[in-house]
Amino acid sequence: MRAAMDQGFSGMARGLALSARRYPDKPALVEIDRVSLTYRELADGSIRLASLLASRGLGKGDHVAILSGNSVEHMVALYAAAFLGAVSIALDPKWTAVEIAHAIVAFDCRIAIVDEDLEKGLALTPPGSPALGRLVYRKHKDRCELLDSLRGTSAVPPPVLVHDHDVCTIVLTSGTTGFPKGVVRTHRNVEVGCLNGALGKGQSEEGRELAVVPIYYGSGRGSVIGQIFLGATVFILPSFDAERTASIIDREKITAIAMAPPMCRRLLQLPRLERFDFRSLGSLRKAGSPFSLAMATEIIERITPNIYQGYASTETGSVTLLRPHEQLTKLGSSGRLEWGVETRLVGPGGEEVSRGAEGEIAVRGPNVCQGYYKNPEEEARVIRDGWFHTGDIGRFDDEGYLFVVGRIKDMIKTGSISVSPREVENAILSLASIEDAAVVGAPDPEWGEAIRAFVVPGPGASVAAEEILAHCRSRLAGYKVPKSVTFVTTIERNGLGKVTQEFKARAR
Repeated sequence: MRAAMDQGFSGMARGLALSARRYPDKPALVEIDRVSLTYRELADGSIRLASLLASRGLGKGDHVAILSGNSVEHMVALYAAAFLGAVSIALDPKWTAVEIAHAIVAFDCRIAIVDEDLEKGLALTPPGSPALGRLVYRKHKDRCELLDSLRGTSAVPPPVLVHDHDVCTIVLTSGTTGFPKGVVRTHRNVEVGCLNGALGKGQSEEGRELAVVPIYYGSGRGSVIGQIFLGATVFILPSFDAERTASIIDREKITAIAMAPPMCRRLLQLPRLERFDFRSLGSLRKAGSPFSLAMATEIIERITPNIYQGYASTETGSVTLLRPHEQLTKLGSSGRLEWGVETRLVGPGGEEVSRGAEGEIAVRGPNVCQGYYKNPEEEARVIRDGWFHTGDIGRFDDEGYLFVVGRIKDMIKTGSISVSPREVENAILSLASIEDAAVVGAPDPEWGEAIRAFVVPGPGASVAAEEILAHCRSRLAGYKVPKSVTFVTTIERNGLGKVTQEFKARAR
């Protein structure tokens, strides 16, 4: 590891090298019911893979696609790219071959490191595109074949100098509004963002994180990398299962976990949830969409009071943080600013709005991305004078707490008045009988757009549309009350809890 440190690596590689020097024999990654890697093994394997990639002609700045689920191999591949100075691009294993081919071409990938079970996803890479190299690995139940195959490869880091300002990764947005954009993040962006996400939430090298959010999402990957920086142990669950998650928290005395709202909902619906011991949980962080007020209250009562929520995005990283003792005293808030982050709210003309007024959230700081890969028009639209304009609308109260009230593109224009879908959804979700809700604007000849609510009743619950509308009238101005309520069995959301664009399109 001293060779890696002396060579001057930055960001992810530096974080792993430091932890491997401090805790060489400590478990770094434990893939549940499969394989475990110490910090020494993770660093050694990542450097050997970087050397193998270098022997295949890859070097600093080259793009490496990773097609893998939650696994130790996924993390080895990420760190190998970092040691090489290459740019990692994690693809979503749930994508079709058409979507994967599009991404590989759009993001100029030179090689794909791929789970053998997912290799069919590479079948449609266009013949006219640059030749795509492949490194295919097979997952064995009780060993890491990828690392076994690297034993004869050089354990000396590739001779490259990686700087903080060099590009580390291109993180793909979750894609609810069309094909994902490629968010360009430097080593400094990754380092500051991941440490911000860990240190502000009471975590340390003694931590035991359970990774259930997909690592190919920015929030899932950031959670794991942040723990590696600290020298903690990360338990990896290949896919979320509520029963297994509860059992692992209990058995392994998990101290930290990040979950999206749909995951928490399934956990709360487990029969006899009280049979599991969650007292070790010092940090339950929301991933993706915020918890509804009703869900946050139930989590506090039945799982842990140690909830952390905040405002974050793929482009900005973590911006604000709402700590456990503030969850019920600052209902609906995203918290106050994190370390090193500047935020202001601006009006349509770019002018800063007064305290208490609503405006678009603009952010700058060391964890904010550099822009979008090969998308200069969108980049120029959102990055102006050094500030990243998020497209989200918020307001600050007198104590500096941020309240996110909606998204510019999602605002419903009804009778010339803009209404936030999130505000209406929160009102509906405050009913105990409601499990999930989504609100959209549908074309309407009289109102321009009519507010439509789609509602999933809770298990065994009986609720009428008029009851929901009456509840909304008691909490919202009349123009914010839905014009109709449609009961559905499910609302399509991605892994981070965001309503899919396909569902919105059908709902309209």
